[in-house]
Amino acid sequence: MGGPAAEILVALTLLSSSAGAQDSALPFPDAQILDAHDDALHVQSVTTRVTAFDQYGHGYQSQAGPVRGPGSERATILEPQAEVVATQGDRLTHRLWIPVDVVTAASPNSIAPPDVMSGASRHVVGGTIDWTATYKVDAATDLSMRNGLHLEEPFRSWHSGLMATHSLADDNTLLSANVIELFDWFDRFDIHGGRHGHTTRTGTSGTVSVTQIMTPTTVVNVNYGITVLAGTMGNTWNSVPVAGGSRGAERLPDERVRHALVARASQFLPWNGALRAYYRFYTDDWGIIAHSMEAQIMQRLSPILYVGGLYRFHTQTGTTFFTTRASPTELLRVADSDLAPLDSHTIGGKVVADFPLMGQGRPWHIESLHFEAGYERYFRTNDLQMNIVTWEAGFHF
Repeated sequence: MGGPAAEILVALTLLSSSAGAQDSALPFPDAQILDAHDDALHVQSVTTRVTAFDQYGHGYQSQAGPVRGPGSERATILEPQAEVVATQGDRLTHRLWIPVDVVTAASPNSIAPPDVMSGASRHVVGGTIDWTATYKVDAATDLSMRNGLHLEEPFRSWHSGLMATHSLADDNTLLSANVIELFDWFDRFDIHGGRHGHTTRTGTSGTVSVTQIMTPTTVVNVNYGITVLAGTMGNTWNSVPVAGGSRGAERLPDERVRHALVARASQFLPWNGALRAYYRFYTDDWGIIAHSMEAQIMQRLSPILYVGGLYRFHTQTGTTFFTTRASPTELLRVADSDLAPLDSHTIGGKVVADFPLMGQGRPWHIESLHFEAGYERYFRTNDLQMNIVTWEAGFHF
């Protein structure tokens, strides 16, 4: 607790101590005064972020092009976000995260002539409210509950989950496990823009993780996750070029089981820098096998300023039923470029500044200001590219 409320409590405590035998004359003992404020919310940090995505390229699932494809995947996305972290007493911590997506897209919105070529003028706005509450059971164990709601036209989604963490070996080892349930409800469109009621998709994900301090300068983490999806797997308006010069709807399985194994390592560097390495192996029952590798290096330039750079490489096989020219009789078919064989690269960097605010006169008792600016360039082998620009600002109380 800080600020005027804390100063008032200190003054009351001093007054009570000097009164000696007159303590009983005070209307409320100090302990009751302190306990009365124990459950109040105290904001620890407020962070805002705006990310802009500029995407262009082509994919065979898009109708914004020739009938035989590929069509345009041109899209611009503006994603403002806000995050608030607050404590409630000594044991409870809340995290409220609110991202908003403003999408201008040619490919996903171009589903009905004559809007095939002018779909880029369409805008879709979606938003999410995501709340996580973490309760500290004891010095070694935390329990968390997460709930969220996503609203977008024509899409609704709900998720809810639980997580537990437990530390061992003098806090050198951290074990964690979580499970989350997802339910999607959305309009079913055909590839000509006709609406056919609603459809659903459910997902259940579970993850187990181990984090280990190897040395005073080295930390490693390994986690495994499994996700089981059921229902309508696609967005229903993606199309597939069909032999004979026409287009047909995707035909996807109604289930999907995905596995991911992730390893991370962080290493402090003696020149006041840090190196982070990441590897992810992914496989699913649709026939996709993927490997992702990433390296980040960060270098502190001054007590308040550091810079970072990253490189990420991803490679995957395509799903067994990916095609760019399907037979009308095929039971399973998809032309989505995200499910095709591909290699992708991401190169980026950022500049981060944290300004401590000293003295009692700082506004709202803010301890530090945080600013971050970043840029990433994403490109892959099947004709999709993206520029990503991020600006972040925050307050720590």
